[in-house]
Parts: sequence; C-alpha cells; structure tokens
Amino acid sequence: MFLRVFLNCLIIFSVANAAGILSKTKKDILKNEKEQNKKSSDMLKFDWINPINLSYTHSKSDMAIPSQTTDTFNISLNQPIFRSGGIYYAIKYAKANREFLKLTTSLKEKSLLNSAFTTLLSLKNIDLKIKKQKLLIKNADIDIKRKKEQYLSGVLDSSFLDNAVLSKNRLEIALLDMKSAKADLLKTFHTLSSLDYKTVNLPHLKLINLQSYIKNDLVVKNAKADIKQQNYLKKMTISNYFPKISLFGSYNHNRTKYITTRNNSYKNYGITISMPLFDINRGKNIELQKLKYLKSKLEMIDKKNSEKELYKAIIKKIVLYRKKIDLAKEEDKLYSSLLKTTKDLYAGGEKTIFDVQTMQNSLNGTILDEKIYQNDLDIELFKLYEHEERW
Repeated sequence: MFLRVFLNCLIIFSVANAAGILSKTKKDILKNEKEQNKKSSDMLKFDWINPINLSYTHSKSDMAIPSQTTDTFNISLNQPIFRSGGIYYAIKYAKANREFLKLTTSLKEKSLLNSAFTTLLSLKNIDLKIKKQKLLIKNADIDIKRKKEQYLSGVLDSSFLDNAVLSKNRLEIALLDMKSAKADLLKTFHTLSSLDYKTVNLPHLKLINLQSYIKNDLVVKNAKADIKQQNYLKKMTISNYFPKISLFGSYNHNRTKYITTRNNSYKNYGITISMPLFDINRGKNIELQKLKYLKSKLEMIDKKNSEKELYKAIIKKIVLYRKKIDLAKEEDKLYSSLLKTTKDLYAGGEKTIFDVQTMQNSLNGTILDEKIYQNDLDIELFKLYEHEERW
C-alpha cells in the first residue's frame, strides 16, 4: 500500500529560481547558446530567399589611342517562387529545428542544474559522514582507554590494546580520505556555482508517476522534435528533384569613355522553369534521408524505453533509501532507550562514564545516518528531475 501511494504521488515542488545556483559564466553561456539557436533558426526560415546581387566593374584598355575606359553597374536577382513544396517544407524545417535546438539547450541546462544540486547534496553528505567518522574516532579513543586500563590491571594482554590502536588509526585514515573526497567535490561544485554550498536552499522535490515523467521528459520530447525535422528534411530532399519555378531580373548600366562618352542602360527579366533530368546520386540522396528519418523514429522509441528503465531504477533506489531511513529511525529509538538505561546504571555505579559517552556517540551516529540516507534519497529525486521540462 505504501509503495502504491508512493509511486502514484504527483509532483509537488518549489523550484523558484533553481537556475540561480549556476555561476554567472554558466548562465551567460546558456543564454548565448539560446541566442545562437534563435538566430540559426531564423536564418533557416528565410534561407530559401536568394540575395539581391550588386556588382560594379571598371576596366581600361590601351589597344587604341586614346585609351578606352568602361564602367559597368549591375543589379540582379534570381529567386525561386515554387519548388514543388520545397519552400513550404524549408519553413517547416526551420520551425522544427528551432524546437529541437531549444530542447537540446534545455537538456544541457537541466543537466548542469542536476550536477550542481547533486554535488551540493554530496557535499552535505560528506560533511555528515565526517561528523560520524569523528564520533567513531571518539568511541575508538574510549575503547583504547578501556583496553589500556584492562591491560594494566592484567585482565587483557597487549594484543587487544594493539588492535584497538590499529582500529583507531584506520578510522583516522578513512577520515583523511573523506576530507580529500570533499576537496574534489568542492572543486566540482565551484566549476558550476559561485555560491557557498552551505547557504544554498534546495528545491523541495516529490515523486512523480511514470506517465507524468515520460510526458514531460525532455529527452523524449527532443527525440520527437528530431523526427519532425528529419521528416521535413526528407521532403525537402525529394522536392529538389521536381520542377522549380524561378523569377529572374537584372538592371544593367554601362558607361564607355572613348573620345566621347556613351551611356547604355537595359533590363532583363523573365521566368525560368527547371527540373533535373538526371542525377546519379538522386536515389541515394533520397534513400539516405529516408534512413535518417527512420533512424530518428527508432531512436525515439529507444530513448523512451531507456527513460522508462531509468525511472524504474531510480524508484527502486528511492524505496531502498526510504527503508534505510526507517531502519535508522528504529536504531535511534533503540539507542535512545539504551542511553537512558546506561545513564541510570551509571548513576547507580554499575556503568562508567565511558559507557555513557560511547552510547551517546552511537546515538548521534544513527541520527547522522538518517540525514545521510535522506540526502541519498534526494540525490535520486534530482536524477528523476534531470530530464523534466517543468523546472
């Protein structure tokens, strides 16, 4: 019952200004990329419109005396107005391309956000693990003191004391490794954000069901956008081998200077109907574009399946972390009870202060475990939102 409610829970989150975690440089790069995408798509939209050409030529000949100079001025245009649907598909392709690029950039932005937040959570986790490791070292210190007293009183031989010292050394080496891991995480975080990780407020994320996840999945939407643009490219390619109608026109002005000066102006204009009669690569070009279109459809199915499997894997991990949190809570209750009993026994002279301190440290360690598991769960939730359009 718990799992059913857990999996069917809809999204409830507060992610206002989530992108604020990214550094100014990262945000500027993303902004620049969005602008580039817009300009690129605008160019594609009007790519079928040919430029108006202007040319000027100045020439001089000394074959005769006096020499002859000629100035030629020309404005010309050759513009297709019908390409068997090619113009229509070119405009449609530009629109599909804009959507594809927009989704591609959004995916990149979400990936950066996910990396920033998951690294932040990993930093919070390593801080908690360092605290827990220090508690374990405190308990190891207490154990050494106990073993030392027992050794000096003849209750234990030196091997027990040696093992206690070695155990503490291993814990201290592990602590140094944790501090090194934290330095690596800080380096990663600072490549993504200029904020102090301790002051960043995390978005509050909850589970989304599979249907909602796939519906708003940017990977799937990006694949669908690619299908559209590949379809229009295929139709554009086919239209290249059908009739094309173009208007052409030019204005020409010649000025010749030889003994006297002569000016001559004239216009050319008309209509051209053309169609390729033979192109050795015609079939291959069309077939190639059809294969690209088919590939984009297959990739969309593949990505959709991959996202479904990713969702299932994340959900399994979330459920496991939820169980770990519940176990940590049970341990909290157990250690709290044991600590109370130990304090009572200490007051009665049946336990030492070392017993109380050890139990207190163990209790504090389980409290830290609960927080660590919660952060691990949140990391999985952020993975679930990495491809989500809505934040």
